Amino acid sequence: MKTLFLMPNSWDLALDASGNIAIASSTYQQAQDIASACRTIKQDMYFNQQDGIPYLTDILGKGKYPLALYRKYLQDAALTVPDVVSAEVELQLTHERIVSGQIKFTNDKNITGVIGL
Repeated sequence: MKTLFLMPNSWDLALDASGNIAIASSTYQQAQDIASACRTIKQDMYFNQQDGIPYLTDILGKGKYPLALYRKYLQDAALTVPDVVSAEVELQLTHERIVSGQIKFTNDKNITGVIGL
């Protein structure tokens, strides 16, 4: 499956050297697919209603949502990407209730990558 290349800072499409829409490849493609999987809201995709993380029903607006469960949702989403064999999620919660962190993943070629949240 091909993945359109999205600019890391703006999450917008880019053009390749020939003026065509750029295609992501290799480990960057897997990193971008993991980021997309972790941003997908459950029941938001028309043809795959069960894919995604239940942000609206279970996470957002809930007072004391356990970070361990959110970490598990992110890890499960990362492992849905083809050829990703492991994913480790690190989360931090600030005093302002802002969650940040990263996802470290390894693919079937034993190449690792890191995605910032």
